[in-house]
Amino acid sequence: MRRSMMAWATAGLLAVTPGSASAQQPLGDFYFFDRSDPATGEDRSSVTTLAEESYVSGAGGLTVQCAEDGRELVLTASYLGRDTSTQVGYGFGEEEPVETAWRLRSTGMAAIAPREVMEGFLARAVQEPTAVFVVSDFQARRHTYTFSLGSLEAALGRLSCR
Repeated sequence: MRRSMMAWATAGLLAVTPGSASAQQPLGDFYFFDRSDPATGEDRSSVTTLAEESYVSGAGGLTVQCAEDGRELVLTASYLGRDTSTQVGYGFGEEEPVETAWRLRSTGMAAIAPREVMEGFLARAVQEPTAVFVVSDFQARRHTYTFSLGSLEAALGRLSCR
């Protein structure tokens, strides 16, 4: 069921991620999307996985994508609000997630990690089996998502951006 939900939910992730997808390839727990910016032709490839629990269709996605200045770490969630940022935390295993402010996309459905948070997460995530993310929405409700990271290192190797 998780894989069938992946195909449907990744369509939702594409809607919040600029660029057009030209290829989707499974890589363990992740999917690689080969795409480029339609206006500039710049690489906008990404790797995405879905949360183990997803109570709302399209919610609970974790994406690393090529952006103008390197990589971006994006967490898609249920509607988070129209503020410019929200609190997001992550942890591994039994660790308590440490929260920081992440920038919200204009759709209110995705949060983008600050560069230093992304770099710290990726450095450790390639060695961990799972990560737990907690994100707060506009009503101060907390949403928790658990992601399997089994093939993250191979998936990141498919991205041309660094």
